[in-house]
Amino acid sequence: MEMKFRTMSGAIISRDPLAEAPAPLGLADPAAERGVGQVEPAHLLRKQIERVIREYSADPAKAALAVCVILDGNLGLAEDGYFDGDETVLNALMAADPTDD
Repeated sequence: MEMKFRTMSGAIISRDPLAEAPAPLGLADPAAERGVGQVEPAHLLRKQIERVIREYSADPAKAALAVCVILDGNLGLAEDGYFDGDETVLNALMAADPTDD
């Protein structure tokens, strides 16, 4: 009875708890499994947004603010005027980028 476990990085570990002698630990290639456990670079915008939503799941306002900061950091939305009139976001962007004077 082989059991498969997925690590946080997306790797699959196969183990057989009923085997007499433990088999060597094998890591499957997550990219070989279509649609399940795909390993994606941590720099992907979607993954960054997913992380802050999980982090601030109890407070939607903080999650939305953190998403705005991520979007600006990756896409430069403030420079295009997307956050004009939103003092909360502009203050968060200034706090997030101390090099701006």
